[in-house]
Amino acid sequence: MYANLRDQADAAYNRVVVDPARYAAEAEKLVAYATAAGDTEALVASLRAVAYVRHVTLDNEGARRLLDRAVRLADRSVLSRRLADVLVTRSVALQELGRYDAAARDLRRAGDLADPAGRPEIRFQLAVLDHNRGRLEDAAGAYTQVLDDPASPPVVWVKAANNLANIHTLRGRPDDALGYLDRAAGLARELGARYTAIVANSHAWSSYHAGRLAESVRRFEEAGRLHAEAGLPLGEHHVEYADVLRDLRLLNEATVAARSARVEFEKHGARLMAAEARLRCARLALELGDSATAVADAQAAVRDFRRQRRPAWAARAAVVEAEARAAVDGTSAAVLHRLRRAASTLERQGLREEAAYARLAAGRAALALHRHDTARSELVAVGELAKGQSLLVRLRGHLARALLAEAENPDHVLRACVRGLRDLSRHRAALPSLELRVLASGHGAELGEVGLRTLLPGGSPGRIFEWLERTRAAALLRVHPPATGVDEDVVALRHVEQELRDARLDRGEEPAALLSRQSALEARIRRRSWSGEQGDGGEATAPASLPELRRSLDGQWLVEYAVMGERVLAVVVAPRRTRVIELGTVAAVQGELAAAEFGLRRLLSGTRFGAAARTATQDAVDELARLLVEPLGVPADVPLVVVPSTQLLGVPWSALHSAPVSVVPSAGLWAHARRGRASGTKPPVVVIAGPDLDGAGAEVKAVAGEYDGARVLLPPQSTAEATLALVKNAGLAHFACHGRFRSDSPLFSALQLADGPVTLYEMLAHGIAPHRVVLASCHSGAQQPYMGNEVLGFASALMSHGSTGVAAADVPIPDGASAGAMTVLHQQLARGETMPSAVWHARSALAEGGAEEYVAWYGLTAYGPG
Repeated sequence: MYANLRDQADAAYNRVVVDPARYAAEAEKLVAYATAAGDTEALVASLRAVAYVRHVTLDNEGARRLLDRAVRLADRSVLSRRLADVLVTRSVALQELGRYDAAARDLRRAGDLADPAGRPEIRFQLAVLDHNRGRLEDAAGAYTQVLDDPASPPVVWVKAANNLANIHTLRGRPDDALGYLDRAAGLARELGARYTAIVANSHAWSSYHAGRLAESVRRFEEAGRLHAEAGLPLGEHHVEYADVLRDLRLLNEATVAARSARVEFEKHGARLMAAEARLRCARLALELGDSATAVADAQAAVRDFRRQRRPAWAARAAVVEAEARAAVDGTSAAVLHRLRRAASTLERQGLREEAAYARLAAGRAALALHRHDTARSELVAVGELAKGQSLLVRLRGHLARALLAEAENPDHVLRACVRGLRDLSRHRAALPSLELRVLASGHGAELGEVGLRTLLPGGSPGRIFEWLERTRAAALLRVHPPATGVDEDVVALRHVEQELRDARLDRGEEPAALLSRQSALEARIRRRSWSGEQGDGGEATAPASLPELRRSLDGQWLVEYAVMGERVLAVVVAPRRTRVIELGTVAAVQGELAAAEFGLRRLLSGTRFGAAARTATQDAVDELARLLVEPLGVPADVPLVVVPSTQLLGVPWSALHSAPVSVVPSAGLWAHARRGRASGTKPPVVVIAGPDLDGAGAEVKAVAGEYDGARVLLPPQSTAEATLALVKNAGLAHFACHGRFRSDSPLFSALQLADGPVTLYEMLAHGIAPHRVVLASCHSGAQQPYMGNEVLGFASALMSHGSTGVAAADVPIPDGASAGAMTVLHQQLARGETMPSAVWHARSALAEGGAEEYVAWYGLTAYGPG
């Protein structure tokens, strides 16, 4: 096919550059052929091809050894052009090994030897050297020269465009970056799978920084697939995806990606990228509260970057190390000095986003040390650096202005906070899934705290209430798009979970293979939800004003709780006035709550200490009422709407007040649900029984008897498919089945049906949120708290999607314990009572019962007004 071995070796190199996995074996064979034939020039060329494959697979030490041999052979035989080629390739491996001086020497020598055709590659590699050392301005200029050179081969052009896009993104110009990447993508497709995957990954990263959030996640998922198909290591893909996952506040997933990248890079001696992955791990450890690990990782990253003479990266790592040290040992003058020095380095490098982060950290440190002039300088700089940057960087600018105003001019604090929260609202609106919107609110948690801290000393109760509502369960106040249904993975997950349940019941174990399959299916389902169509969540529902809320309450009282420091506060909205009341400490409330929960466990264990356990539990309930409700002055016969803070989840609110109680994530969601109450038409009533509950059949038959034409599903007919089809158009749905709450991923919380569990995710994907829902299931009222005063669980998610009243319990309910109460509840609903009133009557029927009935009395709660 070729005239000689040299032509074959040249062709092999050109092939491995575009598709190393496919042509690696061919290159290895040519080394053997050239050695046997005694053809030194062919051997040099084929060694270069094999070394390039080693470099691509991150074995840069192995690549260097092969290239050292090729250099000696080319030198000895005076093969000048071959020597130039090999020196350029060796410089690539040396850079990855952190040996910049040696790489620079190779490139300078290659420049003296190369013919004109090889010079664009040399210019490109010199630009990479500047890029890795943090000389971004010089690197950008050199990349531009390569792109403008008509002699630049397509491979070199694509690499230069990709790297120039990286610099534009780092310097806050992602739209310019995407322009280069769009052009590079066309050429990359012609070059093959490797460059297609590389450009796709860069496109995903720049898309995120351009604010195209859902598109970015889709592109990262696609880039991962392309990397795998091309046989490329996934380290670089994981390390950049970790940045995006971190900004989406998917911190655990980001940590897994960053650690995977770090392990891969360290295994192969890719020192440059290993240090970058270690820095990501340090940042994530700091955000997850593991300050000691953050110190160790950041300190090691600083050493690596300094050894590699990469000042910008060393400055990034120094910021994380300083913040982590402050978290461990407290803020000090030394911490402030390190932060300011690092910020100056980042700013000189033109890295505005990183510099803004560092200046904000320095401003906080200066405030903690009461160095107000320094704080002013740093915080003003953050505002300037954040201008024109991505939304999350602008949020730092708003926070910096708020912190500065708090220190100097409190009248301006709320203006900065409001602007930041409005920006955050736009960010949240662009996110495609409920999970991501809930997580995103964490970006505004500190703005909310600063605003509340400013209002409390002298703000009117009305303004304080409105501020709490601005920062409470904002992600749930959405108009949701039409349901899209589910895919085969959701069905497969149900079957796997049913197999796991059968294994637990039959053998008392959970097979590792099934757990792995479950984890993989859940991950795929979640990732698809992250990459739905951007902006499809609709416009936010407007929060209720106080006058509108009072009209909706119609004589009921509402209390919204907040926590500031260690103190619990309550804003009480009565028919004629609003008050702020300072209550006890969070620690006192949590102590009584722990005592109540301990008593419940003893009651359910059936020990001989049952009477004492019930007394102890009731004592704790009475003390909770004394701490949280009695100081409010709510008349004993007036219904109460409770909006708890996330620190007060799990409190048995219905047991603390003698009249009907409704619990909601926010007053705005309550008012929205009130507006959505059903019209005079009566949609169907559906009653579902799950398996393995002896009392479920009798319960659902008794409930159905309270309604004309109620539809009933009993096992084995109560399958997921049959249930979902029946419930979809129901006005009222009652589930008597086992329930499972997943605090790690609340949307995978589930109700057990005849053929397996149906998850909350699946219900919402089918558009199932009946007007009223009764969940006679264990832990069905549990809510998982998130930063930014967000919660997620069955009740909150169903209300967010349209349900106006949910009855559920945040405790384990013994089989049959609530059957009689459920009949009473539905008798009241059938007579036209609201869900809170119906639950109140049901609890009254349980009050004088035995231990199991007492547990049900304690836990049964109404959510929403409906």
